[in-house]
Amino acid sequence: MTAEVAVLNKQGIAMAADSAITSGREGVQKVYNSANKLFSLSKEHPIGIMVYGAASFMEVPWEVIIKSYRENLGTKTFPQIKDYLDDFLRFLNKDERFRDKGVEEIIVYRIFSDNLKRLVKEVEERMARKEHMEEGVSSKRVTHWLGEAADQQIQSYQKEEHEFIEMDENIFKERFGSVVIEIIDELIKYEIPEELTEKFYKLSFEAVQKDYFSVGSTGFVIGGYGDKEIFPRLLNYRLEGFVFGQLKFKKLKDKKISYTTDKDDGTATITAFAQRDMVDSFISGIEPNMEDLVFNIISGVLRNYPAEIQKHLAIEFTKEQVRDLEVMGREIYESIESAITEYQERNYIEPLLGVVRSLPKEELADMAEALVSLTTFKRRVTRATESAGPPIDVAIITKGDGFIWMKRKHYVNQEINARL
Repeated sequence: MTAEVAVLNKQGIAMAADSAITSGREGVQKVYNSANKLFSLSKEHPIGIMVYGAASFMEVPWEVIIKSYRENLGTKTFPQIKDYLDDFLRFLNKDERFRDKGVEEIIVYRIFSDNLKRLVKEVEERMARKEHMEEGVSSKRVTHWLGEAADQQIQSYQKEEHEFIEMDENIFKERFGSVVIEIIDELIKYEIPEELTEKFYKLSFEAVQKDYFSVGSTGFVIGGYGDKEIFPRLLNYRLEGFVFGQLKFKKLKDKKISYTTDKDDGTATITAFAQRDMVDSFISGIEPNMEDLVFNIISGVLRNYPAEIQKHLAIEFTKEQVRDLEVMGREIYESIESAITEYQERNYIEPLLGVVRSLPKEELADMAEALVSLTTFKRRVTRATESAGPPIDVAIITKGDGFIWMKRKHYVNQEINARL
């Protein structure tokens, strides 16, 4: 995992990234604090790039890809930061070194594996319920539950209109069917009927084609200035890889600094990537998981309110009265949510951004570093894996000075490598 932060105002953009990289997705995990996640595009361009999630793309390290693009770009410039992103995607599409057909099987493997693991976990939780333990769990019932879960997920994907990859289902099955069977054999320890296998083929096809990005995909952040941009801009994309020669990617965020506070993202913004819980807590005044828990409790109380009234007061509501009470409950929930959001904006977010608007560029860098440090410290003092850790790389990008390193780790000893 990773902790990364970008802080923007009219002065420029500060980027900070930790150095931890986790090896091994399951079982024993190793964490190394030597990864490079923040890169300058080149000396000629006021642009920085950060990556999080997977350390490689199509099994090629991101550092190799970014430096290859640097050579390909040369001194060519573009009017806007979006043009650089589009040019980078064209570079990925054209360079045959990133389009290995064997690696496409890895892309399909991790997408379907993630989906099937989720279904298996869902069924295991269902099996563990007391009523099912008492009744007994047979392979027939497990097969039925897996089929139900698969159908629900397939229907969810089919409701999406946008297709990230254009492909024929039969050709997909012919090409990647062995990958699907391999994953089924790994995760399901009994022989399943052909009907369920066909559902899994369908599920893998829909997941690859539609809006699902695996835990092995990469978050790509590019920020800085195009030739005609006077204020910084930041773009965040998710990249999965190539399937049938087509790049699967999607846009996540577009942060623009504007002249006034009422346009785009205003005159200042703070954006966190990957492990963002501590940064979100700092900005909004409450830890996101705690906020979700509180709202879920409120929602549950209001949803069950009609039944509890009838139970404790020994009265019977008509269906119309129950509907009226449910409507009232939703209105109360929305008013609570709106009041809390307004309080956060007035007492936390706006005052903080008010300070960020006026920060000089050196202070932007200090703030970005401090927010990443907050996440790394939290991981160090909890039982969770220290998946974010120092040293922290920090850079400032301004219109006039371009990309400037404020803090940077080195794997090269300059004294014994004078040529570098």
